[in-house]
Amino acid sequence: MALIITIGLGYLFSIWNASNSNRINPTSPSFAGNGGSCLSCHNQTTPGVVKQYGVSKHAANKVACIDCHRGDPGGKQTVNHYDNNIVLHPTPQSCSRCHPAQAAQFDHSRHSAAAWYAQTGASAFTDQQLKRYGLSSTGKYNDLYHMEGPDITKMACEVCHGIGKPNADGSFGDCAKCHQGHSFSLAQVRKPEICGSCHLGPDHPQKEIYEESIHGTIYANKGSTWAWNAPVGTLSSKNFDAPTCAICHMASFGAAQGTHDVGQRLSWMLTPAQAQKRTDWETHRVNMQTVCLECHAESSIKTLYDNADKVVLKGNENIKTAQDIIKGLKDDGLIPAAPFSSSIDFKGFEIWHHEGRRMRFGAFMNGPDYVQWHGIYEQLIDLTELKEQDAALRNKGTFNTTSTQNTSKSTKAEGH
Repeated sequence: MALIITIGLGYLFSIWNASNSNRINPTSPSFAGNGGSCLSCHNQTTPGVVKQYGVSKHAANKVACIDCHRGDPGGKQTVNHYDNNIVLHPTPQSCSRCHPAQAAQFDHSRHSAAAWYAQTGASAFTDQQLKRYGLSSTGKYNDLYHMEGPDITKMACEVCHGIGKPNADGSFGDCAKCHQGHSFSLAQVRKPEICGSCHLGPDHPQKEIYEESIHGTIYANKGSTWAWNAPVGTLSSKNFDAPTCAICHMASFGAAQGTHDVGQRLSWMLTPAQAQKRTDWETHRVNMQTVCLECHAESSIKTLYDNADKVVLKGNENIKTAQDIIKGLKDDGLIPAAPFSSSIDFKGFEIWHHEGRRMRFGAFMNGPDYVQWHGIYEQLIDLTELKEQDAALRNKGTFNTTSTQNTSKSTKAEGH
């Protein structure tokens, strides 16, 4: 009987211990003066959050919960929470209290308002906001975003484009899209997986291109040994054998200065139908090449850029041909004028939005398969079919608006 009781008590203790293993003692040194009643309560209600916070630099530097979640009395996002004015989801304005430079850089980036504008157009912005961010007042809804509707887009487009969503306090964006959880981990934002949560798929497969590239294969082989938590400003080829997304586009690396403006090192705007050089593109190119020079000779860097520029221009040429054909068919009344009202519209969309963008990204990121088989090859197939459809319609003068385009080709080729 004694043995049975002992075993039973041991089992109950193991269950109790497991249920409390995620809970942190709020009186431990790492929490001294940091959270007070916030941690006492949330240690019971959301222990995972408290555990993440407990190992963070915020906790170590005595940044309290209320420092991030403080709400201004009467503020549009402020709620009363046990007699405290708080914001449930801190915004870039909240983060700017301690990180003003990073918040300002982010605010000017394509991750900010421009990301939201790409789906909603000007309708989601005031005239003052459009002027502030240099966005066109005539920009309309992305046609697919409008067609699919909120029942779909809330679980699709808006999940990623929400990195630039408007906030009630007048700011745009969501720092937590990259700095996820309450651990505020340097390693998390330096590893390519965080970027790959949005930058993947048939239209912008940067994650897959990176994995195919020599940089990605080196990361897969040696990344576990890299100094992911090295202090900001100390990263170089001495502790990273190859770059990640963050190192190329954002981090202080070697002689390159860090930034939260992800466009500061990009010389092209590669996402529109017709790619075009950015304003001050020469400076942006030097910014990126400063990162490359940490490992590569100047001559090899120049060769890559010269070759990639040619890929972009050839893609622009093919896309322009497709656009001219489709415009001519619409102008002549041979296909409906409304966007995405015929299979030809979908074919034209894929020629630039999928195939055209893949070959551009592949060229600059060392992904030959995406320049060739997922890029120019599929673009030429669709362009040939488009020319045949144009000829057939002009011979017949009619078009079956109920026909559908199989848009799964590119997706299957990507393996998604």
